[in-house]
Amino acid sequence: MPVSTVVFDLGGVVCRHQPELRLRELARRYGRTVEDVHRILYATGFIGETELGHWNAEEIVSEIGARLGRPVDRAELEPAWLASFPVDEQVLELVGRIAVRHRTAILTNNDLLLREALLGARPDFAGRFGDIVFSAAIHAVKPAAEAFRRTLSIVNAEPSETLFIDDSDSHVAGALQAGICAVRFQSARQLAAELERHGLLDGS
Repeated sequence: MPVSTVVFDLGGVVCRHQPELRLRELARRYGRTVEDVHRILYATGFIGETELGHWNAEEIVSEIGARLGRPVDRAELEPAWLASFPVDEQVLELVGRIAVRHRTAILTNNDLLLREALLGARPDFAGRFGDIVFSAAIHAVKPAAEAFRRTLSIVNAEPSETLFIDDSDSHVAGALQAGICAVRFQSARQLAAELERHGLLDGS
């Protein structure tokens, strides 16, 4: 069946995933070491909980302040929270070409604060992607089959007509097990070739 829908990972595909940038920025803003920030937010399992939707955006802000031992202003926190996700403009240009004739979506293992911060900073994403699905909103993370099932329900697509792009081998394997055609992302150039092969780029 021809591909009608392309689902992209966020960090590592649409955006470059550089978690050290968030750690450095949080450490700089709140007078902590990078090691402190990692221990307080990551090693405790807090980030994993946020990715499963156990905390909404405002609760995440409050909890980060509690864990850092000082009040945190959301407007100050959001740029630091986003720092790990610089957009790959070459990939975004490819998405725009696909979106001319096909459905496009994002599926990412991330929290609701990041979702709101991202859409606030990059309102153009709403025009490039028909649906932007965060694991925290569907209470399931890749590579679990339920994450793919719930996403396909949201985007109204069948597995056999969907192409999934992710930089993680385990996430690609999870998509394949769910009956979705999946490709591991390596570069914008490699992605363009894959999209051309599927006849998905406007004018191809």
